Amino acid sequence: MRTPIETQAFGDESKQAIFMVSGWAMPKEVMADFAKSLSGHFYVVVANLPGISLDEQWISKTRIGPNYDIDALSEQLIAVAPNSAWWLGWSLGGMIATYVAARRSSCVEGLITFSSAPSFVERDGWGHAMSLADFDAFANLIAEQPEQGLKRFVTLQSKGAKNERALVKQLQALLPMNNLNKAALVGGLRLLKTLDVRRELFLLDVPNLHLFGGRDALVSAHCLQQLEVNPLQQSLVLPECAHQAFLEDEATCVQMVENFINANNP
Repeated sequence: MRTPIETQAFGDESKQAIFMVSGWAMPKEVMADFAKSLSGHFYVVVANLPGISLDEQWISKTRIGPNYDIDALSEQLIAVAPNSAWWLGWSLGGMIATYVAARRSSCVEGLITFSSAPSFVERDGWGHAMSLADFDAFANLIAEQPEQGLKRFVTLQSKGAKNERALVKQLQALLPMNNLNKAALVGGLRLLKTLDVRRELFLLDVPNLHLFGGRDALVSAHCLQQLEVNPLQQSLVLPECAHQAFLEDEATCVQMVENFINANNP
């Protein structure tokens, strides 16, 4: 059995659904409070990426390693997502959600991303991203010393936040250190290095909102300015936030998501 997708649901199933996809190496619990706040008006399902979990029993269900092929992963996520849902993804989760929204738009009502660049690394025609040398150095650290690499990642995510030290502690407490799945970490990084959704962003035919932190050290808040604007696209910057605005300024993010969905619901 392929590594299953672990989910958690909040709210009333009869309401408009939101399907949240977490970022690389971070369990769904990082988005749980945000999901609970949205569940007053929506039915919210939060998904882990394969092999990432705080639940030891869930990890033990795995008999075959996690599959981070983008098409296979897309189908796994679609299988556990509510029908007619808005897809909301953070960082790598946002890139995956963008891919699904463009390629399988019949499964997606609309798209919202947080701190999600079309390409996380520099490539031809794409600057303002992490250099391949820096990315490969980090990937090597994860392969050799995953615990140390994850701690480094948390520090990078929190850099620039107003309460940086408190945010580091909050994120570190959520790292799945007791259930590290090295194959999931390495597979996720391989996808993060290769995935390029610039074309998908242009092709989107559903409403799409992209939220960025003005102080984000990992993703440029103005990266979408490099692309042709999709007519259904909206991009907003939260100037005082870093890489996880939904944790740093939850109330504002909840309001932005509610307003966008309500404005674009039929």
